Amino acid sequence: MVIRGTGIVTIGVLAGLLLSGCSEGEKKNYTVPEKLCGAAVAPDLTRALLPAGNKLRATQQHVGGPAQKYYCDVLVDGNIELVVKGVWRPSGITAKQAADKELVFNSRSSDGGRFALSDDKAFTVVDCKNSEHKADRYSFEVVVAHPAGDVSKKMLRFLAAFSESYRKMLPCQS
Repeated sequence: MVIRGTGIVTIGVLAGLLLSGCSEGEKKNYTVPEKLCGAAVAPDLTRALLPAGNKLRATQQHVGGPAQKYYCDVLVDGNIELVVKGVWRPSGITAKQAADKELVFNSRSSDGGRFALSDDKAFTVVDCKNSEHKADRYSFEVVVAHPAGDVSKKMLRFLAAFSESYRKMLPCQS
């Protein structure tokens, strides 16, 4: 009986150590900068969409062609966890139509049509006339790679702040 009791205690202690080791890895040990992906956004809004990890890095690129696109990937420990995309759009396009054009099915409108949402994506569109791109609007898409539960409100808060900040840098014509 004594050996069996000791074995159970040992297993319990080992399990506790393993679990405490896992909880160390559950912390967000990285710093989110005030400006990420070219836009000034409160770090807490970005952090709320990201998982635990140690190192944060963002990469940006612009893809040319008739429909020039902007991409920004936010990586945590080398894994893409958050993606922001920007695309020039024609006059009158809505957030829901932008979602449909990106092949997001079953998206739902939110905030009076200002946003379109799916489980892991959110869209919004801002007015920005640009004759070079033959566009009157610019759409933003945010994708959360591994959402922890319902992140729709967090995506909306992040996207509202991001799109407002990034719009100031767009070459909009009056």
